[in-house]
Amino acid sequence: MSIMGNLIRAMGVACALALVLAAPVSAQAPNEALKKLIADASKEGTLTLSWSNSTLAGVEGAAKAQVLMNKVFGTNIKIDFVPGPDMARIANQLTTEFSAKQTAHVDIMLGAATQIAPMARLDILRLVDWKSYMPERITNEMVEMDGRMVRIVTGLSGVTYNSAMAPMKPKLLEDFLRPEWKGRIASTPYAASFDVLAADDVWGEKKTYDFVRALSKQISGLIRCGDAERVATGEYLAIVMDCTGQDALLWQEKGAPIDQMMPLDAAQKRYYYISIPKHAPHPAAATLFGLFMLTPEGQKLAYETWKTDLHLLPGSTMSRIIEGYEKQNVPFKEVTASWWLQHPEIDQRRSELIKIITTK
Repeated sequence: MSIMGNLIRAMGVACALALVLAAPVSAQAPNEALKKLIADASKEGTLTLSWSNSTLAGVEGAAKAQVLMNKVFGTNIKIDFVPGPDMARIANQLTTEFSAKQTAHVDIMLGAATQIAPMARLDILRLVDWKSYMPERITNEMVEMDGRMVRIVTGLSGVTYNSAMAPMKPKLLEDFLRPEWKGRIASTPYAASFDVLAADDVWGEKKTYDFVRALSKQISGLIRCGDAERVATGEYLAIVMDCTGQDALLWQEKGAPIDQMMPLDAAQKRYYYISIPKHAPHPAAATLFGLFMLTPEGQKLAYETWKTDLHLLPGSTMSRIIEGYEKQNVPFKEVTASWWLQHPEIDQRRSELIKIITTK
């Protein structure tokens, strides 16, 4: 990036922080458990985070989170943020570090069931009594695996498509097997969202394999879920399937002709979780950050930077979006970490799906 580009970006971050500083903070007084956690986190003084820049606005989002979290809890914790790889790679690195008895390179694992569930199975994640810190805000439904993870946002898996250039308005995944889509759509190299369909209590192995084989003849490229710009520009007319629909909403906000289709035959409701690795260097500060993400300020920040929040919380934007789909009789498969662990067949079938979709 040029010097001028860096200066403009720095000015943008400064302006964003000024707006954050003017934002109201939660009025709820901390209970004794939260007071002690705040004290322990303040002693640690630092929090190390890493995820991609397409998640929670990366560097800029972390800067806003630092200001807001400290304002909400009356702390002075410094967030060290390094843009990182995809969630699966971070999970793999944390697992390797744990096996080698090394300190974790980050304090928090942020991911979906596909990344978090295997870590829970390997007993890498701390048990946290999340509800005890904010019982007026956190319900049993938000916490999974005895506190090893807490839901912070809801994601909806479907198909991101160019609404201006699409040859038709799709309603089913089967629509993308029609000849007018051939050679004009992309999928992901990791077969995003098809792994869930392959589970025994969803589509199952045969139906999913048959569909993905047919789809592989329709696609002309493989792109990441975060590459929705290539759909917005018309390079591809759709990503079949996407990870979740945040990218579509982000590009809609920029005025791009892009939308997400929630397939009537394959809609999925997913969650992104925060977990604290047992070998995290700053576990108290990490726990406090997880709690911050569930405050009104944290949820507002999540939606502003990532276009998603947790539909289980009052005033959630995602709850209104889900209600809209439910009025259209869209049946959702709820993909939780607990559900994922009950379906060991998914891992093997995912490998086969990736092979099908990436082999020409």
